Amino acid sequence: MRVAILDDEQTEVDRITQTLQNIAKRSEVPWSLHGFSRGEELLRQLKRETFDLLILDWQLPDVSGLTVLRWSRKHLEKQPPVIMLTSRNGEQDVVLALNEGADDYINKPFRSQELQARVLAVLRRQGNVVQNKSPSLKVYDLLFDDTEQQVKRNDMPVNLTEREYSLAKCLISNIDRPLSREYLYERFWPREEVHSSRPLDTHIYRLRSKLGLTPENGWKLATIYGYGYRLERIASD
Repeated sequence: MRVAILDDEQTEVDRITQTLQNIAKRSEVPWSLHGFSRGEELLRQLKRETFDLLILDWQLPDVSGLTVLRWSRKHLEKQPPVIMLTSRNGEQDVVLALNEGADDYINKPFRSQELQARVLAVLRRQGNVVQNKSPSLKVYDLLFDDTEQQVKRNDMPVNLTEREYSLAKCLISNIDRPLSREYLYERFWPREEVHSSRPLDTHIYRLRSKLGLTPENGWKLATIYGYGYRLERIASD
């Protein structure tokens, strides 16, 4: 779960981060929290990185949180949920942000337990995995069994390493969603390993072959130049 927090007050970023870390401790999915003090900086990252959730202050010294919200709704192919967290509490402000595509609107000063509850509610509506769910996942011809760390394709077991299994399940759980290299490295590679393209590319190549993620089988595991990868379901020949 990769979260961007936009607020020009570091104390607020720290407090939001601490609140979300309480959710992360209970989650089966690793969380990565990224703080930004300027809207322009976050916009640059959104153009080249993947985030699962945006928490945006409205008033910033450069690009406002509302502008970031509008940009994300206009330009991102798969739009992450957005929570506005701001001291602007007028009814017109709330209505404007929600009409522009915000998933929730929270006034400052926020209450930690309420923020946790609202974040979880937004992620549930979006279908993001926050807590442990069913140990199995079946998508078309692929069956993932978390208990055995096993994948079956057309009921035939496929031999995958632990990292290949985790990476494959992430791709399957995010069909049609572009995933940046940094997003995948943060989730599946230890920090001490070098973040070059080769380890990830090698794993992608192996998954294409082992799981039959090819057009003739109804799959396309596409490379997005300068960004990352996207798994798509297509009509097979």
